[in-house]
Amino acid sequence: MRTPGGYRRGLLKISGEALSGDRAYGLDHGTVAWIAGEIARGHRQGHEIGVVVGGGNILRGVDSESIGVPRMVGDHMGMIATVLNAMALKWAVIAAGVSARAMAAFPVGNFIEVFDLEKALDYLSGGSVLIFAGGTGNPCFTTDSAASLRAVEMGAQVMIKATQARGVFDKDPNKCSDATFFESITPEDVLARRLAVMDAASVEILGRKKIPCVVLDLHVEGNIARALAGERVGTLIA
Repeated sequence: MRTPGGYRRGLLKISGEALSGDRAYGLDHGTVAWIAGEIARGHRQGHEIGVVVGGGNILRGVDSESIGVPRMVGDHMGMIATVLNAMALKWAVIAAGVSARAMAAFPVGNFIEVFDLEKALDYLSGGSVLIFAGGTGNPCFTTDSAASLRAVEMGAQVMIKATQARGVFDKDPNKCSDATFFESITPEDVLARRLAVMDAASVEILGRKKIPCVVLDLHVEGNIARALAGERVGTLIA
């Protein structure tokens, strides 16, 4: 539910590829710092923020067969890649002057905490940005699905999917000059049109739980903060 000051608590989904900047893979320091600054901006407005980060800048499960690894193993490797990204983003947010914590869906030594819902809620209400790693902890599920799951668990009032595009289009705007932009669209229409904005399970979860989703351009300064404040930006799926 949106309040006059916007959404009190939101879940932000960021792809791993976004952290690589102009690099073909890996982490770009300037890009990670800039994204952390955008998250900090939203936090300073008084919003509680959870973040789910992908791992595609290091390895995606769908790419595993190209290196001779079975898809299931590749999914596990991809989940580990998200842990590396979460650790980097956590410290970038701290460097931006905001308290941050990171949790993984499965044990990873002593480097990162294992996800615990009660502790997660305490961190959020206590003023920390909380970064979720490891997807759902299971293969065969995308980080979009993980983001929707965490949004439900943390009681998020909105999920923000930060992408490389302005929002949702009926076709790829990078390939089709006649692509139509949607200012708003229902989850049912997203599924019926088979729009590739996020996986179907994620759309279905958010629709069933009545959690609106804002799809926006990550690279526009202030977009995340504006979305959290309830301003119209990108595409609203609700």
